[in-house]
Amino acid sequence: SWHETQSCMDLRHPDALKLEYTRTMMGFLLFIPEPRSVAMVGLGGGSLAKFCHRHLPKARIQVVEINPLVIALRDEFRVPPDSRRFSIVEGDGAAFVRSPPRPCDVLLLDGYDDGGLPASLSSQRFYDDCREMLGPDGMLVVNLHCSQARWQQQLSRIRRSFDGAVVTVDDDDGSNSVVFASTAESAAPALAM
Repeated sequence: SWHETQSCMDLRHPDALKLEYTRTMMGFLLFIPEPRSVAMVGLGGGSLAKFCHRHLPKARIQVVEINPLVIALRDEFRVPPDSRRFSIVEGDGAAFVRSPPRPCDVLLLDGYDDGGLPASLSSQRFYDDCREMLGPDGMLVVNLHCSQARWQQQLSRIRRSFDGAVVTVDDDDGSNSVVFASTAESAAPALAM
């Protein structure tokens, strides 16, 4: 949509998180300060990928993006090149989550297209697959646009997949909710809301 900001970059500090919802998504560091592996569905302008690459030097980071045109802009947005610990692959996020190469500590979901949240990235099965992809102390972090008609349905599905171990944080302008869902048994009482 031309009416919404999808990504933003300060040319002087290309690794900085300019948008509030992206800073909120990094709140997973309060629970998992040193993740070994981070997976992302949706590259966009690469804000989260660049931030994780810079500030989590011990983490293996894999980003899945379905749109080759978005990937083609990676140099414009100063997204790092692929390396041993960082990669961007073209692919379907739902298929990636269903058959991940290995479990991960953190899964970040910000996979919107011009029509909003795709059905393949918002079904009950998809969120169940997200839970299965995570290790025993893993965390799913989801950016949900509050303006989406199915916002409450998405939140209910995430709660069902994660046995209620879920908390949401809304941004100041009320346009985004960031959902944190944990597989850690110790987190369930603290996050259940």
